Amino acid sequence: LVCFNRNGFTDVPGCTGSGTSSTDYCIDPTCPSGNAECSLGFISPETIKGETTRCMQQLIVTTAEFQTSNLVESSGEDRSYPSPIANEEEPYKALVYMFFAGGMDSYNMLSPYTCSNAPDGTDTYEQFRDIRGRRTSLSEQIEGVGLPRSRLQPIQANNPDQPCEVFGVHENLPILKALYDEGDLGFVANAGLLAKPTTRSTYNADTPTQLFAHNAMQEDSKREDLFDQFGGSGVIGRMADVLTTNGIPTNMFSIDGSQVVLIGEAGAGGPSPFTLSSEGLAAFNQNPDFDTEAIKILNRKGKADSGFFSETWSLKLSESLANQDILKDALDNTQVQSPDITADDLNSNSFLRELIMCTRIMQTRDIRGSKRDACFVQEGGWDHHSEVDVNISERFSGVNFAIEKFVKEVKALKLWGSVTVVQFSEFARTLDPNSGNGVDHAWGGNHFYFGGAVNGGKV
Repeated sequence: LVCFNRNGFTDVPGCTGSGTSSTDYCIDPTCPSGNAECSLGFISPETIKGETTRCMQQLIVTTAEFQTSNLVESSGEDRSYPSPIANEEEPYKALVYMFFAGGMDSYNMLSPYTCSNAPDGTDTYEQFRDIRGRRTSLSEQIEGVGLPRSRLQPIQANNPDQPCEVFGVHENLPILKALYDEGDLGFVANAGLLAKPTTRSTYNADTPTQLFAHNAMQEDSKREDLFDQFGGSGVIGRMADVLTTNGIPTNMFSIDGSQVVLIGEAGAGGPSPFTLSSEGLAAFNQNPDFDTEAIKILNRKGKADSGFFSETWSLKLSESLANQDILKDALDNTQVQSPDITADDLNSNSFLRELIMCTRIMQTRDIRGSKRDACFVQEGGWDHHSEVDVNISERFSGVNFAIEKFVKEVKALKLWGSVTVVQFSEFARTLDPNSGNGVDHAWGGNHFYFGGAVNGGKV
């Protein structure tokens, strides 16, 4: 028998040995009597204090009594989680929400190229280049922050309402042009958070959001609720609420921290989002001072007279633990399907890793019983207040590489017609440059979307 005893207290039956005053230690009956530092080792008061503190902390964060104002009356019954019943004929669809944090200069991504459709006859390309800082100085041509046609890939606008019949895609984004030409990608031009039509003199008063601020406009871009009609929820979370209400099993995932875009309305019955990293899902309670099974026992079904808040909290925690186990096991058994994606590719491009984690999640759809998945990915580093041309060109190269590989993987999974990607940034940049060859915070910008089922090939 190996046990834990405390000197000065009643001995545990079967244990032998003795220790120093007020010292906890493990006892091995093979140790010489009175030897507190034998084969199992002496446990110092500092160690005991640390382990006890961690145990108490785990109890606090995993039991409803510490999280709500109710007492729990346990029924002693284990919880069960019925699998969602989905119409097998309901096709699977996935949405990938791609956010470029920092405010991308999207007028560098998609620029005027050939423009003769303006109602007033203005050549929009020439006007655009001049505003972006093109000028001649001492017989030297200064390009400013706009790109000459030689650095743009032309695409037909296919929209007579645009002032340009041809737009130009940045030279470092050939995958966007290729998908556009195939009809699998489209652009939305000059879109942003607009509460109502406004003017240059009234736009600030007419707009509820804090314009030009990264944090405010990132959150409002993800919420899409400028008038706070849907308290604290995000646009994809509300979509998931509706899908779930209509009997379509839906899951949401963030590969970049907790995101409001995936939060549904309180009480609407939608799913809770999963948060994981580009490396996958970590095991729960990897260094336990309090056993996971004990946590599940403490959060068993409550009696009928148990508090509503505590019961709801325990249900959500228990359900999360069950879903964690299912998702982790399923993800650990997935692998990249495209032969064109190597370990070096993944190691060298963090954005690609996030996108590939989305495709691995898609591979687990049948195990999870999901018919709709939403996956959030994010790429930062777009706040180019200086040397925008050099910095954004490098960023575009990395994004182009990631999207190119992602498209190959989705096609290898035979899901190209089932996956749609939408791209956003909190705002675009000023058209006119600053003194550091950069551009500052602005408002509306250009965005893209792509997938095998989209109506693309149009600006």
